[in-house]
Amino acid sequence: MWAQLGIPVLAAMLIFMGAASFASASPDSAEKILTVGALLPLRGDSDNHGISAQIALKVAEADINKLFSLLGRSIRVHVVVKDTKTDHEITLMALKELQSQGIRIMVGPEESQSLADVREYANRNGIILISGSSTAPALAIGNDTTFRLAPDDATLAHLLAVMMQRDGIEVLIPLARRDLWADGMLNATKSEFEREDGIMLEAVRYDPQTTNFSSDLNLLRSTVRGAVKSKGANYVAVYVSAFDEIVTILSQAAGDPVLSNVRWYGNDLSAVAISQNRTAGEFAVSTHFLSPVLGGKSGPKFEQIKKEIFNETGCEASSFAANDYDALWLITYTYLLTGSDDAEAFKLAFPIVAARYRGEFGWMKLNEAGDLDEVPFTIANLKKDNETFKWVPYAIL
Repeated sequence: MWAQLGIPVLAAMLIFMGAASFASASPDSAEKILTVGALLPLRGDSDNHGISAQIALKVAEADINKLFSLLGRSIRVHVVVKDTKTDHEITLMALKELQSQGIRIMVGPEESQSLADVREYANRNGIILISGSSTAPALAIGNDTTFRLAPDDATLAHLLAVMMQRDGIEVLIPLARRDLWADGMLNATKSEFEREDGIMLEAVRYDPQTTNFSSDLNLLRSTVRGAVKSKGANYVAVYVSAFDEIVTILSQAAGDPVLSNVRWYGNDLSAVAISQNRTAGEFAVSTHFLSPVLGGKSGPKFEQIKKEIFNETGCEASSFAANDYDALWLITYTYLLTGSDDAEAFKLAFPIVAARYRGEFGWMKLNEAGDLDEVPFTIANLKKDNETFKWVPYAIL
């Protein structure tokens, strides 16, 4: 039965233990509900991930409740989703609304800036936050009520810098959002890239709400032209720190002879959306655009989730959605083990449970900051297959 549901044996044992403790506390006929909140960007510039995460949580909720049913247990898990609209103020309002409903364990926020804006409030008020995709190094903070099921960007920056220099890149020109996540990503990449005598120039920064990137691309073009004149096109690359707006950026850069003459690299998993836009896809192929994909080979459950996401939305799934699926299982196991949503008990038990849980991309052990300790990344590039675009592995790091 466990194999059919994709459930680790240790995790199944936890469910037996936890369910038994609940049964001893009250009659098994009385239904017990674990309500978990979810702070997801269903609209805004991270909506691709937010929608993927919502579907992944819906699948996890169904799988968990199916297992409880098979065990003959009356406990059920219920997820309440609030749309953060990729807006920091709305995120805090949504968190407080869930809190007013008595919910003290939440998946999200998913973007680092939004997480930074609510983390202290959550910590003061005993609210557990489990983010599936926040990676900013500035949020690698120990002994708080926030956990992140992704490694911070210092790890990815090192891997990307090694790969770029292996590709022969000597000058890196960043184009980046103006937010906390991009700040951390740029600082980490600069440190790693310049360690081996590479040069990372000053970044062109844009407002995350921008939809017309013409002025930003003009600045980028000027910098690229100068670097190419000095070093040669084969040794210069554009480095983009963007979320879903990457599609608009590449579409508006398409056809530019200067920007098309150098390689482009991305550093966020939202680049998967490029494959859904012909203009952006053509530009990505022409510039050998490379971007990270979380994990190596995913488990069969995430393959199912990806199909459900595509069938429901017509878009490729965000790889981080696998973390949101795993997050609900980890929350359930921890709750069963502690028998409580008390923040102090949860803080103590959650890392113990995570260290014994194998998720869709591997083991989920957390480091001292409460972030995923280690995970392989696959660097992928876009290939055109007849009239469709597909991401294919370029390097596993």
